[in-house]
Amino acid sequence: FRSERDRRTSAMEFDQIYALLDDPSRGTPEEWGDRFKNHQAYQNYISAELDEKRKTPVGLGNISSTAVSKVFATPSLTAESRKEVSAWRQFLVLSKRNLRTLVRDRFSLALMLAAAPMVGLLSVVLSLVLGNNPFDFIEGNPYNVVIVLFMLTIYGVMVGGLAQMREIVKETEIYKRERLVNLKIFPYVLSKVWVAGVLALYQAACYTIIQYLAFKMPGGPREFFLILITLALTTMAGMMLGLFASAFSPNANAAPLIVIMLMLPQIVLGGALVPLPETLSSFTSTKWAYQGLMGITGVGSDVAKDACWLIDEDLRVLMTEEEKKQNGCNCLGVSALHQESCNYPSLGSFYNPQIDEPSPPDPGDPPVRPPDIAVPPPPEKPVDESDTVAMAAYLESLQAYQLDVEALQAQAKADFAAYEAEIAVYQAEVVVYQEAMITYQAAVASAVQPAEAIMSTFVGDQPWSFVDKDNPDLFWPFILKSWGAQMVMIVVLFGGILLLQKRKDVN
Repeated sequence: FRSERDRRTSAMEFDQIYALLDDPSRGTPEEWGDRFKNHQAYQNYISAELDEKRKTPVGLGNISSTAVSKVFATPSLTAESRKEVSAWRQFLVLSKRNLRTLVRDRFSLALMLAAAPMVGLLSVVLSLVLGNNPFDFIEGNPYNVVIVLFMLTIYGVMVGGLAQMREIVKETEIYKRERLVNLKIFPYVLSKVWVAGVLALYQAACYTIIQYLAFKMPGGPREFFLILITLALTTMAGMMLGLFASAFSPNANAAPLIVIMLMLPQIVLGGALVPLPETLSSFTSTKWAYQGLMGITGVGSDVAKDACWLIDEDLRVLMTEEEKKQNGCNCLGVSALHQESCNYPSLGSFYNPQIDEPSPPDPGDPPVRPPDIAVPPPPEKPVDESDTVAMAAYLESLQAYQLDVEALQAQAKADFAAYEAEIAVYQAEVVVYQEAMITYQAAVASAVQPAEAIMSTFVGDQPWSFVDKDNPDLFWPFILKSWGAQMVMIVVLFGGILLLQKRKDVN
């Protein structure tokens, strides 16, 4: 209890009375009662008056009915005392009290303000371990991007929830007593929520600033403020979880365990670390925050605008390089390895200069085999072989025929020799072409396949986190949806807190 010096030097605020009464180190209710009875004021103004009353005769015959009614009648409430304080006035008074309580406990206030930058420094540690440029086309890593962005959501939810887990339960007795004097539930809860909102904005600013100092974040001022808003909503959702746990807890000792039970699903079911059905992860604020951060940073934007990724995977795998080019696939095949067409983290590390060289020239069709010689029929022998003139002409033509046949055979032999030489050269060119084509295709495959495999993993596991950032008609509904989902969760938790506080009236 306060000393006489304390009473003389400073007035006690109304909420300080409850703080003293609820502090076990200052005594039990029985001890407070004994202190009150042993106090000089009690002796002078209560005990002495009662003793005086006992000494005065109380025969009813000597006392008028008016006096008796004044002694025993219950004082009636005046119009002023019956007048209820408005909800707005209660909100202002409660808000002032919350702020005064927050400022008065300097250690807790300093710890609360220091928690966000201290936790945010984990981003610096991550940047030292994972590298400070996870979004880069060459040096980046999409797996590190998931860690970096998802950890931001965990910072907000965890720190926010733990900061608010005792905010309501610590005032349970105060709340019950004040409810007896017309304290309204809505202004009471709202006075807690708006203070949590201010702290959420402060913590989100700390996380965002440190994140930009630790990593090379894509985008400019617009992306900075969009990330800030996303983290503020995430942190606020975490604080609402903390307030919900605080309202649900029967006592201050149970609050931490309840908060942990509410926080763990935010990590496990967030959809970033473990692939889950979107319907299941949609109940966590971390999922929506992570989705928003992915869209704002533009990770997967070029993948989202490539219609080829909508093709069934079995058919997509069978597509040739030429088919990918013909269908304008900007994030499939060789195009995926060029930043101007497919800016996705780490793809540049698979680039091989050979993929930009022309493919080996095709040796074309094989040489045409020369046709077989067509030997003309020999001249016909005269019917009358005794005709010396006819026989002489026949022998002369036969000799000429034989010379022609020999000439044709010699030409055919030369043609076939040339053909065989051409075939030998062609076969050598085919061997060279096949070897060059195998080398070229291997270079392309060794560059393209791992790049496509990485994108395929994330397209398969997190299709809901990709959006075409360059298309406002798709980007803004995507971001507003992620913000709206978190706002809905905040409102639902606010309503849950109101119901839990109302339930205490029944209990």
